[in-house]
Amino acid sequence: MHVLLQSFQEHSLIWILISAGVGGLIGALIKFLFEQILSTRYQHEFKSRAALKMYKYPILRSADSLDRRLQNYVQFVEKRWYDDPKDNYYRISTLYILGAYFGWCKILEDEAFLEFETSNARAKRFNIMFNTVYKGLTGFQYFDKINDLPLSEVEAASVPRLAITAISELMIKKPSEKEKDTRPTVLGFIEFVNCFDKSPDFQKWFGYLDKLFVDVHPSDESAKWNRVLAFATNVRAFVSFLDPSTRLTTPRMIYHLKRMHPQVREYISEELKHHGFAHLISKDDSNN
Repeated sequence: MHVLLQSFQEHSLIWILISAGVGGLIGALIKFLFEQILSTRYQHEFKSRAALKMYKYPILRSADSLDRRLQNYVQFVEKRWYDDPKDNYYRISTLYILGAYFGWCKILEDEAFLEFETSNARAKRFNIMFNTVYKGLTGFQYFDKINDLPLSEVEAASVPRLAITAISELMIKKPSEKEKDTRPTVLGFIEFVNCFDKSPDFQKWFGYLDKLFVDVHPSDESAKWNRVLAFATNVRAFVSFLDPSTRLTTPRMIYHLKRMHPQVREYISEELKHHGFAHLISKDDSNN
């Protein structure tokens, strides 16, 4: 201690310079931390929260429209409205409803940030439910325990995730120079019909969804039928998640489970319970 004190007295100027240098370095690090890292993270979180608040309603409305169309499709699948060669309204309008939903989802994805998705429990739960809808079309987990469905059929009944991304991008309305500062939105129905009739890109990427819904036979041994039911179930759960008090939507139970392959039904039932949607399962389905 005496030696250290003597050294400090003899070289006080040097020690002062060292202390000033270390202090300045620490100060610079603290300033960088607050101005660059924490400030940027806060800005991302703030912008993401604002985006979610802004687009939650249009996503709810489009998800509700999709839920009702899927219910109609499942309920009247044997009438073959989607496959009617004389009138393609049902087919085109179904593809539009699907595209509009994914378009709004892409707008939200572009406006939000991963920092927000993992920053708190509510955001993390939203992210899980948001992606579960995509999982209904793309995930192979539902079919893992099934041995009596050929893998080729399961693959044919799945929509590639990037195909959905392409559909989403096509559905976002591109603003003109005068509208470049306006909020993004999706194509209107007439705009979509014109694009679908004329654009090879629209026909190519929407073709993946079209192949899923065309020529579907309501059998629990059909991979396409199980895929449609899984997707419809996840959409209904997401609507309930977005509007738990049913202030903006009509309350609906899940009636699709009993029509699924037993292994698919088991997986989805457990998933619904895990996410807190056991109350949506109808009494008939809950006995299975």
